[in-house]
Parts: sequence; C-alpha cells; structure tokens
Amino acid sequence: MNQPVAAVKLLQITDTHCYAEDDSRLEWSDIVVYPNKSLIRVLAHLEQLAENFDALVISGDLVQEETAGAYQRIAEILQDFPLPVYILPGNHDVPELMWSELSRQNERINYVTHTAFSGWHVVFVDTHFTGHPEGDISDEQFAELKVQLDQLALGEYALLFMHHHPVPIGSPWMDHMGLQQTDAFWSLLTSYPQIQGVVFGHIHSEFSMDYPVTPEKSIRVLGTPATCVQAKHNDEEMQLDDTRPAWRELVLQPDGTIETAVHYLKD
Repeated sequence: MNQPVAAVKLLQITDTHCYAEDDSRLEWSDIVVYPNKSLIRVLAHLEQLAENFDALVISGDLVQEETAGAYQRIAEILQDFPLPVYILPGNHDVPELMWSELSRQNERINYVTHTAFSGWHVVFVDTHFTGHPEGDISDEQFAELKVQLDQLALGEYALLFMHHHPVPIGSPWMDHMGLQQTDAFWSLLTSYPQIQGVVFGHIHSEFSMDYPVTPEKSIRVLGTPATCVQAKHNDEEMQLDDTRPAWRELVLQPDGTIETAVHYLKD
C-alpha cells in the first residue's frame, strides 16, 4: 500500500544584515537595532520548531558589513542549527565571499540553484546585481533557469525563492529597487504550470498577492519581513517603524497548495 506523500515544511528568514561583531548597531536605522542579536533570537526560537520542518531558507542581505568576518560570524551563529540551510545573496552581499566563508565553516549551509523534496522542487533565483540596490537576472541566468524549469514533470510543483521583489508593492521609495526584468521573468513563468509561488525578501515588510499569469492561472507572490527591522512603504522616503524580528513558515501540500504565515518575536 502506497504511503501518503508528506507536505514539505520550510522556514524562511531574510535581511539579517549582520556584522562581524554582535554589538554593532545597524548603521542606516534611526531605531536602535543590533542585527546579530536579532538573528540569534530568531534562530533560538526556530530551533524549538525545527523538528517539524525540512529546511531553513535565508533569502539575501545576510550581511550589512561586507567582510569575511561578518560571514564567519553568521556561520558561527548557524553552527548548531539542526536543519539544512539554503542561502541566496542580496544586494548587500558579496556572493563569492559569502559562499567561501559560509561553506568553509558550516557544512549544513547550501548555495545551490535547485533542490527537490517529495513532489516539490525549490528553485533559488540569484538576483544580486553588483554595485546596485535593484535586482537583475542576466540572459545567462534566464537560460539556466529555463533549463531547470524544463525538467519539471507534470504533476510536480515548484516554489521559487529570490531576494528582490518581482512585482510592484506600492512603495514610492522601494519599487525602483525591485527586479528590473519583470516582464521577461513573468513571461518565462507563464509557460510552467508547475510553479505555485514566488517568495522574496528585500522589502523589510510583509506582502502577499496572487499574480495572474494566464486567465486560468495565478501564482502566489509572498514578501517576508526582515529579522532586523521593518519598514513602512506609504511615504516618499524610507521610514522604519518596527524592530520585531520576523520569519515565514511555508507548508507545501501534496496537491500543490501553499499554506503560509508570517510570525514576529516580541520586542
């Protein structure tokens, strides 16, 4: 008798903005925030949930201080975390340095473009654009992404993680810093009914919508708040208003549906 296929359960954190030293304050925040300490608090809480989940995804801006020491400190903080960890670079990261330092110190950390669970594929799209806050997918990356998506069988499902937002979020100051190739991105995804969701960070706030790719098909689009500080998006310039660290939980069901919730720690 066939065993029922289990749901895939993922934890996501994003925008940790860490430093080499835990006592370093986030330099661009007028609210007092210590990013390393926020990450430590979140991971301590998530460790208590870990037995019910399959993996942790960190979707970019791992560091604020773009140094080997900052990545080494993140590796130390993650050293005892009990789940596989998948990482993506954000606009504040240095991808080669990020991977060399994290992989050298922590074998649980993965920097890949794709991984598979039971019935679900998780695809990691690198939108890092060196020297720029906005997101970019090169022609070569689009070609590689298409190759990966072409391998999806009918009846399987896929979830994409990226750092930058691929849709406008209604923010006067943030929307110009999203993914630049949105038309090409969504045009590509239209051809793959297996794709059920796109999850990102970068915006330091919660976001959710169903993006219509065909008259019959929509894709969940989910933005996750940061571990360090949250932002408001109704002003012309950046405003910060919340220091509660956040994370997202995702349950990928065997029938292709996605159950998800965002949670915050208390101040």
